[in-house]
Amino acid sequence: MSSGLSRRQFCVVTGAGIVAGACGAKSGDGDGGVRDLAVARDLAASVDMADPTCPVNNKLDAGPTTKFAVGEATFFVCSHVYVLRDAGGLYAMSSACTHEGCDVTFAAATHDFECPCHQSLFDFNGAVTMLPAVTPLPHYAVSRDASGHLIVDLGNEVPAATRLSVQD
Repeated sequence: MSSGLSRRQFCVVTGAGIVAGACGAKSGDGDGGVRDLAVARDLAASVDMADPTCPVNNKLDAGPTTKFAVGEATFFVCSHVYVLRDAGGLYAMSSACTHEGCDVTFAAATHDFECPCHQSLFDFNGAVTMLPAVTPLPHYAVSRDASGHLIVDLGNEVPAATRLSVQD
């Protein structure tokens, strides 16, 4: 087993280092304080290196449409998006709370989404049911590719009622 970085890990860490350098991070600040490129480490830590479903060109391959059951919400950490299915079909929405951007968590027992930062609540379709958030969670376009995989277009917001019809 290799103890080196994977290609993805290398690219993320290298990119984070470039960003940190551009932001002025340095190893010493001249007054005895040390800033050890914390920006680069934080940036690298925010990407789940084991998640093979990180978006490429703003497109997330969420896998086969058959893996999503009615009433379930599947979270894709790297993309900050949920893929959901209801009686109308499949859809995708942002996991970022519209109040201050914290990732909301799915409460399966109540079929709603809760923000851990300020306790905003959203229903299964992303509509606000409890303040402080006042804006619903954005939805993204979804389609099926030739192999039957669900593709989420993170650069294309759609109305909340938009669904991809699926027959299992």
